[in-house]
Amino acid sequence: MYRPHAAVRDLSGDDVSGQPENGKPPSRRPATSVDVARLAGVSRATVSHVLNGQVERFSAETVERVRGAAAALGYVRSTAGRALVRGRGDFIVLAVPHATVTRVQEVIEALSADIEELGFTVVVHFAGVRAGRKAPDRLHHMIETLRPAGVVNLGGLSEDDMEALRAAGCLVLPRYRSGDPNLFIGRLQAGHLHARGRTEIAYAFTGDRRDDPYGPGRAEAVAAFCAEAGLAPPAHLHVPIEAAAARKALERLVSLRGRPVGIACYNDEVALALVFAAKGLGLEVPGDVAVIGVERTEVGQVVSPRLTTVAGDLPAIVGFFRYDLARAYGGAASRPEPPGLTDGYRIYQGETT
Repeated sequence: MYRPHAAVRDLSGDDVSGQPENGKPPSRRPATSVDVARLAGVSRATVSHVLNGQVERFSAETVERVRGAAAALGYVRSTAGRALVRGRGDFIVLAVPHATVTRVQEVIEALSADIEELGFTVVVHFAGVRAGRKAPDRLHHMIETLRPAGVVNLGGLSEDDMEALRAAGCLVLPRYRSGDPNLFIGRLQAGHLHARGRTEIAYAFTGDRRDDPYGPGRAEAVAAFCAEAGLAPPAHLHVPIEAAAARKALERLVSLRGRPVGIACYNDEVALALVFAAKGLGLEVPGDVAVIGVERTEVGQVVSPRLTTVAGDLPAIVGFFRYDLARAYGGAASRPEPPGLTDGYRIYQGETT
């Protein structure tokens, strides 16, 4: 079995063997591949090949010596170096928008579980437009220098951003899903309101100043449904999560469109703000104002009236990312065909519609 020398020093005189002197841990810079090569008595190229798994051309004794030296020195290979050798890194970037997604942690956890099971590390990158400039510049730099295995777009990247990443040779996910799930969510909301007797329908955006990559698609789907059903185009309102402002927005809507009115909401927070605004205005829910949210938050299910909302089973919703990764890198896909656009989403009937 290979045993490193008691002490090896580099030209500066520092101990690079990883062995303590006088019982005290050595204080020095992190070990490099040059240190490993010196301790193992091989070339730096040999160290690079062995530690990247390219061991076919070397004897078992040489491989053991290099690995033993790396372990003794506590050598950690450079992520950028591995990416250069393999053509890609061993991590996946989740591009998360600066949006009001109340279940974002659950989404990240569900995605991370699938990604890590396939052998990749997850890096979360918040993307989107902030402070008048495009944030993806940092992401593009990361792609060019560290070459991740892929980028999962959760709505924070524009079509131009994704095209630029693809041009740089980066896998952008999802690849095999067609359509926008936000269109399906908006159609679910509008269809439900109409089925509950509402012929006057509106869409309520969040009044939050953060990015909203989901609302426009949902509002577009609500408008398309209204057109197909022969209804008037939906009114649009922006609802701050603040009592007086939400009440003012609802009062303006009712004065313009009358009642009863059905409102498809950006999320449960917006829906709750409108429920309490209706109470403040002396309006009945759902008699005068019917609302349906998105995300099925816990608070929306314990208030009275209990929210009607759209939500989905997270493992099913994020399944297409696992499918993409498995197709790209040879892992085990959870299903033979890409998950469908509507997989996992359904309406949870409450007391607000």
